[in-house]
Amino acid sequence: MKPWDRLQASREALTKSRDIFREFARDLYFPALALSRWERIRCGPVLFLVEFLVYRVDAVAEHTRDVDLDADGNQDYRRLVRYKQAFATLLRRLGAYDDAVGHQLDQGEQYVRLENRVTAHDTADHESVLRLVELRSSDLRLLHAMIYPLLGRPLDQRMLDLLWPVEVLADIGNDLAHYEQDVRTGNFNAYAAFVRLYGPDAPRRLRAETARYERLFHERLSEFPGRRRVALATLCLRRYRTQIDRIPDPVHAGGQDVMAEGHA
Repeated sequence: MKPWDRLQASREALTKSRDIFREFARDLYFPALALSRWERIRCGPVLFLVEFLVYRVDAVAEHTRDVDLDADGNQDYRRLVRYKQAFATLLRRLGAYDDAVGHQLDQGEQYVRLENRVTAHDTADHESVLRLVELRSSDLRLLHAMIYPLLGRPLDQRMLDLLWPVEVLADIGNDLAHYEQDVRTGNFNAYAAFVRLYGPDAPRRLRAETARYERLFHERLSEFPGRRRVALATLCLRRYRTQIDRIPDPVHAGGQDVMAEGHA
């Protein structure tokens, strides 16, 4: 990569990591966990740094999109493994590593491998598309999981479980917002994958899945006491509710509509 390209990639990573930090660490995880001002200051710089590094690793993953990482002796895969090991070492030094954090690093590796398998071999069925969506938000769960070792707190598994479908729904909402752009650029997009699988029926099929994830969220939310439940609902619904309400009309890769009617 040329120096100018590296600079542009770093700027893009900085912008994306800033947005993720604001939307999820600052506006979701910190208030959901009721962190004090000092605790937020303790966690904030580390979480922002890690999210920035995640996006820099994504640039390597993007380079390997059409390369078969499962091939014997693949150097791109070995490079990604080295990045993962370096991540773990860094997080240990920062006091932000435990088994739950390590699990999210493993989930991130699974995402890269599955995305590569889907794109390199041009195969994506219903199950693999949803699995990609679920794995892709592992960077968000990494940020959440890091908070506990950074503050010396025990892991709150109930909170992790509650926010899991919220993170998935927010990821789907992001794909809907960037659908046409991703079709043009060829980036993986869950809705675009559904359009390839189901054509005009893609909006209905995607709505069925978002409804399933939302039911799971409300089931888990019901386990929290009254005032706490209301506060968490307010925090979580703003992260995905409006983003998944409107599903764009399906289009071909060339931009031509494949439906005669739009879907609100």
